[in-house]
Amino acid sequence: MSVLEKFGVEIFTQHNIFERISVDKPFRPDNPAFIFVKTGSIKLKQHFRDLELSANMFMVTDPQTVYEMISISDDFQSRMVSYKREFISALSLKFNRLITYRYFRQQMNIGVPFEPDELEVVWKSVNFLKYILDSETEMTYKKEIVEHLFSVFCYQMAGIISKEDSNSMSQMSRQEEIVFIFLNDLAQHHTHERSVEFYAQHQSITTRHLSAVVKDITGKSASQIISLIVMNEAKVLLNSSNKPVSEISGILGFSDPYSFSHFFKKHLGESPSQYRNQFEN
Repeated sequence: MSVLEKFGVEIFTQHNIFERISVDKPFRPDNPAFIFVKTGSIKLKQHFRDLELSANMFMVTDPQTVYEMISISDDFQSRMVSYKREFISALSLKFNRLITYRYFRQQMNIGVPFEPDELEVVWKSVNFLKYILDSETEMTYKKEIVEHLFSVFCYQMAGIISKEDSNSMSQMSRQEEIVFIFLNDLAQHHTHERSVEFYAQHQSITTRHLSAVVKDITGKSASQIISLIVMNEAKVLLNSSNKPVSEISGILGFSDPYSFSHFFKKHLGESPSQYRNQFEN
C-alpha cells in the first residue's frame, strides 16, 4: 500500500517528484496537489497556456487537467503535496471552494507568488509532515498525527489563498464567471460534447456571446479550447494505456475511429497510431 493510500497524503521533493510528473509526454495527475518552488523554475503547459513557476511561487494541480512539462532549471528545489480529495472533506473550512477558485485564477494568470516568509513557514510544515510520513519509528497514533499536521497545512494555505484573493473573489467579473463555468462544464462533458452550442445553452447565453467572452479572457476561441481539451485527453489515453485506438475513439465520444483519427490528424498533423509509436520506440 502506498503512503498516499495509507495516510491520504504524500510528499515529494525535487528528487522524486518526477515519479508523479511525466517529463516527456502529457500527463494527468491521479490526485490534486500543491507544488511549491523554493529555488529555480519549472515550466508546464496547462490547458491552453504555459505556466512558469519560479522561486517563492506555488500552483494547484487538478486531476481533471492534463499537463505537459516544458522545462526545468538545474537549481529547481520543490515540494509537492499530493492528497486524496476526500481526506480534506471533513475539515471545517471552505477549502475546496478556495482551491477551485485559486485554480481558476491560476489559469487566467501566470504564477502565484508567495511572500518569502509565508513560504518559509509552509515549507517547514511540509517538511515536518514528510518527516513523520517517512519515519520508520513505531507511532501508535501516526495516522492521527498525519491528519492533524495536514490540517495545519490546509489552514495555512486557506489563510494565504483567502487573503490573496479576498478582493478578487468578491470582484470576479461576469466575463470571468462565464469562462469559469465554461471550463468546469468542459472538464465534465468534453468526452461527449464538443459543440460550443451545448456549453452556451448550459449558461443560457448565446453561442456568439460565449465565444466572444472566452476569446476576450483567454485569447483563444471556445471551439479552440474544446479541441485542445479533447486532444490533451486523447494524448494521455494514447500514451498511458494500451487501449486500442477504436476504444479510445469511443471513450472520447467519436462516432467511429475514422472520425477520431481525422480530428487528431487535423490538430496534430499525425495519426493517433503515429503519435503513440513515438513513446513505444
